[in-house]
Amino acid sequence: MAYVKLKFGNIFYEPTDLIVLPCSTGGSVTHFVANHLREYNIQFPRTGMHLGDVDILPFDGAENVAQFVAFAVSVIHHSSAQEAIIKIGESLGKASRKYDAIRRVSSPLLGAGAGGLRSEIVVEALSHGFKQTAVENAILTIFVLHKNVMDHLLGKRSMKAKTEGVYEDKKNKTEMNHTPIRVFISYSGTSPQHKKWVADLATYLRSNGLDARIDQWHLRGGMDLPQWMANELQLADRVIIITDSRYTERADGRVGGVGWETMLIQGDMSSRPSDDCRYIVIVREDHFSSGVPTYLKTKYSIHWISDGDESQLQLELLKELYNVEKAPPIGAPPVFV
Repeated sequence: MAYVKLKFGNIFYEPTDLIVLPCSTGGSVTHFVANHLREYNIQFPRTGMHLGDVDILPFDGAENVAQFVAFAVSVIHHSSAQEAIIKIGESLGKASRKYDAIRRVSSPLLGAGAGGLRSEIVVEALSHGFKQTAVENAILTIFVLHKNVMDHLLGKRSMKAKTEGVYEDKKNKTEMNHTPIRVFISYSGTSPQHKKWVADLATYLRSNGLDARIDQWHLRGGMDLPQWMANELQLADRVIIITDSRYTERADGRVGGVGWETMLIQGDMSSRPSDDCRYIVIVREDHFSSGVPTYLKTKYSIHWISDGDESQLQLELLKELYNVEKAPPIGAPPVFV
C-alpha cells in the first residue's frame, strides 16, 4: 500500500522524485514558490487550468531537488475545495504508476493558505486521494512550513514526533517501517554485457523487496546526468558501487559521470563515521587490485569474479543490504561457570 507522512520544514530543502507546487487557475503562485522558481530558473505554471488539475513536467534545471514538478491547481478566486484536493491526491498517485522514477512525492498543504481550507482537511483529502491510486510503497510527504500548524495537526490527528522532525500517524507506524530500502547502483557502462548484468542484478534486488535504482530505468531523457546522480545519492538508503577496471580508470581520473559520482561519494563518505555501512562495493574484476579505485581500497568489498557462484553472491549481497546478522547466536555458558 502507499503511505503518507507529515514533515515540518521547507519542501525545497529535501530531495524527492516529484515536488508538488500549488498554483491558481490563473497560473499565479505564492511569493514563496515564485522565489524558488526564479532561483532555479524554472518556468511558471501555464494558465487555463481548472481547480483540481495537475500538470506534471520535467523539473529541468533543478534535478538535484526533484526529477519532476507537479503544478497543482488548488486555488480559484481565493478559495479552494476538499474535492479538488482529493482529485490532486489521486493525480499524484497515478503519476507514481505512470513513471517508474516516481516513488517519493513531496507536497505542501495545498489550499490551506490562499484557499482557506483547514490544514487537517487538506491532509485527509490529499492522503485519501493518493492512497486510492498510488503504486504500492509510494510515499507522499506533506511538508508543513509553520510550527504552530504542525502542532495543531499533531493535536488533531493524535500523531507523535519521530527522529529528525518526521511525524507519522501512529496507526501507520508499523507499515512505514516496511517501506522498501532505496538502493542506488553506481557503475560504468563498460560494455552491453556489463550493462545487462547490472540490470539483471537490479531486477533481482527489486524482486526481493528493494527499490533498486539504475540509470537504465530511472534517468529521464535529456536530463542533466550529474544533477540526477546527486539527487539519487541523497535519496538512497544504501549505495552499491560496482567497480571494474574501466570504472577504476574513470574514477581515479575523475572522468565523465563516474568521475562526478566519485567526487559526490567521497564528499559523503568523509562526512560519515568510519563504521558507517551505507556504501557496498562490488568488484567485478577477476584481478581484484585492478578493479578498485584508490579511494575505495580501504573499504570492505564483495569480489564478484566471473566464474563465481552467482546465486551465492546475490544472496551475500542481499544479506548485506538487509543487515542480516552473520555471527551465530551466543549460547548459554558452560555448567561449570
